[in-house]
Amino acid sequence: MEKSTIPVTTEAVGKRDLRLTVEIPEERVQQEMRRVAREISAQVNIPGFRKGKAPYSVILQRYGEERLREQVAEDLTREFYRAAIEQEGITPYGPASLEEVQLSPMRLTFTLPLPPVVRLGDYRSLRVEFPPVEVTEEDIREVLEIIRQENAVLEPAEGRGAQPGDLLHIQVEGRTDQGELFLKDDDVEVILDPEDTYPAPGFYQALEGITPGEERTFRLKMPGGQPSEEAEFRVQLLALYSRILPELDDDLARTVGPYPTLEALKEDIRKQLLQMRERAAREEYARAVIQRLVDQAEVEYPSFLLEERMQDLMEDLEKRVREEQRMTLQDYLKVAGQTLEDLQERLRPVADFLVRRMLVLGELAWAERLTVSNEEINQRIQALSTAWGDRAEAMRAQLEKSENREHLGAQILYEKVLDRLIAIAHGEPVPEPATGGENETP
Repeated sequence: MEKSTIPVTTEAVGKRDLRLTVEIPEERVQQEMRRVAREISAQVNIPGFRKGKAPYSVILQRYGEERLREQVAEDLTREFYRAAIEQEGITPYGPASLEEVQLSPMRLTFTLPLPPVVRLGDYRSLRVEFPPVEVTEEDIREVLEIIRQENAVLEPAEGRGAQPGDLLHIQVEGRTDQGELFLKDDDVEVILDPEDTYPAPGFYQALEGITPGEERTFRLKMPGGQPSEEAEFRVQLLALYSRILPELDDDLARTVGPYPTLEALKEDIRKQLLQMRERAAREEYARAVIQRLVDQAEVEYPSFLLEERMQDLMEDLEKRVREEQRMTLQDYLKVAGQTLEDLQERLRPVADFLVRRMLVLGELAWAERLTVSNEEINQRIQALSTAWGDRAEAMRAQLEKSENREHLGAQILYEKVLDRLIAIAHGEPVPEPATGGENETP
């Protein structure tokens, strides 16, 4: 087949999709129709002829030209698509879809994705201020108060009803307006905290003053109207305990850990809070830096990437609703007063950002010549498998599978990209990208 003999037209569709129309020369179509006719003649019985001997005109009359042309179009689609993209110098980013088939003259119309285009701009000038991180004395006092609460001594409360701060040993049932049981526990301990809103606002206020052996029934409005607008609760108090909080002193410090003094405990609390807040601040900082980088970048991508990410988000939501709400996605949307189209419209900008973020970070990895070696993947596998102790060898064998090595390589590369981006945004000196060479494929 001569490339120059293939009539091809192209038309841009969206940002990075292309409509490609290929016309198959009629001479080739006629040749293929005769081939198809011979195959039919060899496979079926035609009255008056031996198998394979029926002439073309008989097959054409018996089966019709349209059927022969349909088979020809099906047989030649892949060949002429490949020839057309090679002739036009097109490198698709993914599989094409056959949108339309015209039989006479024979034209095949495809839509195919083109590689994304990402322009990062002057990303090395990007600067984002790192948020200050501190731990105050009030923060430490709050943690110490939690430690006191956890180490309270319980004593049976006699001759009085329940008060805020008491520990209540209760049986509880909750039923909807329709009488359906949605909450039941025959042996549960709770702290009487008037500020607590679970299972419904006012639940603990309704228990103030209750005495051991007493049973109370009361109705409360349910948050969000779930599982009904109101619910009826039946609570029986089995036992009542007052909680005696320990003093904040060296004895308490020695009780909760290897701390010789209260000051040593405070210092450890300060250190742990600082580490926790620094990690949280770094995560928030990374999100802000990525957002700035994506916002300043120019990104064009084929539509199928958005549709794939939309599908991922929908499947994740469906799984979460099924596990957490015990509902189908359709029922969840019905309860929320939404349609599937409403949900898709709400998820579309989220999916768009996720696609652009993926492409921008990938482009940054290439621009900075960040790579992942097999040795780095091996080290990560060693570290992960060692943590499994006796099962280390089984875990190592699992991680060595090609798809898991690929996943670990992508994870390590993401960490490198994030570290480099944070360093740039923080104004730290970073090495210039190495020249030449492509990213190593894990």
